[in-house]
Amino acid sequence: MPKENYAWYYLGNGIETFGINGKPSKYEMKLPGKDEILARVDAVALCASDIKMIRMGNDYPLFKNRDFHKDPAILGHELSLTIEEVGENLKDRWKKGMRVGVQPDVYMSSVRYCMGVNVDGGMQHYILLPKPVFYSDQGETIFEVDKNLSYASVAQLEPNACAEASYRAWGRNEFDKEGSILIYIGPEGDQEYMLDKELEHKKVVIFSKGNKTKKYPENAVDITSLNDAWKEAENGFEDILIVGNIENEEFEDILEHMSDTALICWLAEQETDQMIKADIAKIHYGKNNWIGTTSKCLSDAFLEEKQRYELKDRGTLLVMGGAGAMGRIHTLRAIMKENPPSKIVVTARRRKRLEALLDDFGEVAKKHQVKLNIVAMEDPDWRKELRSYCKEEGFDDIVVSAPGTEPVENAVPFLKKDGMLILFSGTKYGSYAKLPVGYVASYGARINASSGSTVEDEKKVLRKIEAGQYHPDQNVMAIAGFKALKQAVEAVSQGKYPGKVIIYPQLDDLPLLDIHQIGDYDKAFEGAQINGWNREYEEKLYQKLKKGE
Repeated sequence: MPKENYAWYYLGNGIETFGINGKPSKYEMKLPGKDEILARVDAVALCASDIKMIRMGNDYPLFKNRDFHKDPAILGHELSLTIEEVGENLKDRWKKGMRVGVQPDVYMSSVRYCMGVNVDGGMQHYILLPKPVFYSDQGETIFEVDKNLSYASVAQLEPNACAEASYRAWGRNEFDKEGSILIYIGPEGDQEYMLDKELEHKKVVIFSKGNKTKKYPENAVDITSLNDAWKEAENGFEDILIVGNIENEEFEDILEHMSDTALICWLAEQETDQMIKADIAKIHYGKNNWIGTTSKCLSDAFLEEKQRYELKDRGTLLVMGGAGAMGRIHTLRAIMKENPPSKIVVTARRRKRLEALLDDFGEVAKKHQVKLNIVAMEDPDWRKELRSYCKEEGFDDIVVSAPGTEPVENAVPFLKKDGMLILFSGTKYGSYAKLPVGYVASYGARINASSGSTVEDEKKVLRKIEAGQYHPDQNVMAIAGFKALKQAVEAVSQGKYPGKVIIYPQLDDLPLLDIHQIGDYDKAFEGAQINGWNREYEEKLYQKLKKGE
């Protein structure tokens, strides 16, 4: 083991303060404590979050009040590692030479430890994995990987896991009896409705605009104004039950006072196409479940077949704002899944990025019998072109993979009435867009959202890669060595590469290379320009640059 380590420090004030005088710094190698592991950093995938942290500095939530000059940050959270030294308490489980992946965002005793943010990340030669990685509130967040996998694939587990996580449940499928419920009864009253599920909650609040004929829990509080309801649940209602018709303004007011984990159930009096304005950030970062029915039977809203999270087999998919790194991940996942969509349309503002996606994924789409199409929103008639791919009925599934409310507003008119809308991309709180809540109650549509991932999501992606069902390296657009890391960060911040950029910290002198032009660097890599990056080319790279060491 070398006695010294090298790291890229970030000093908290934009790209100019990334690196001391624009270069990596040398410091004494830290050896692991009894509950720690020292690992070699084989690869780091650059992430949009890295760019956001560099731009925001102390405005980034986990950097709040940090004195960067006393405590500079080491970024990098999408990692591929090899164990070098193991702390005494971990030697029975972990051995030198094991290749591992890690979930970087963990909690121990309810305290958050985020590698690459408030814990040192992977933009260094070696990384000290702290105790929370092994003793988190969810157990171990480190896992062994197959030695035959490319370093790049393992480094991409975390972003791919974030995409994978958006196709599973985040919210509850049942009422939370330990929480509070708001029951809204519309002007027609509750007489025609079958409320055949228990409504017992620690707190029950009822607002009725019509006749109330059903038997409700004894602890129910009747109110005469919705404004009175908010006093009953200061942190928001865990459950919301709408019985009958409701005006948009009232629904929107209720959504302002739902908890982050709210289940929203609407028993609509009749089919409705109501679009309800909601805070997109609150939904994206929360763990909500939107259900409903027009059958007037409460239990029908909870039927298992209504709880869809996966893309429809051989259906149609729209990836809105899909030419960036995460949109490409969603697109590639859809193409390579079992029974993929028969048609995928990807939109973005600029045609150039979309054409790159078509070049990179066109052949694999053909192989999986998927019609892959692109629509550039810089074209004046983009809506007309997009409609031609889905006709009047719309797309079975839509993934919104661009930040802000405009992509949501642009996407919703193209959703099939019984389709699934996934709000994948984050935005700032207080950003409102209209959502097809009426479709949920009337036709069984889904409004799903997710933020982040778990170690189990990473392992699920890992199993797909190991089984040959998924190839994340097809999304690698550029590679660089350790000394070129800042140049790579600048390129990502400028949007030069739509896919992933992989850093190899052990290859100090590797320049920043575009995979589509890598044959100019060495003809031995020309095949990667056509077939994409993989383990074989990684090995050739190491043989070339590590020769004689």
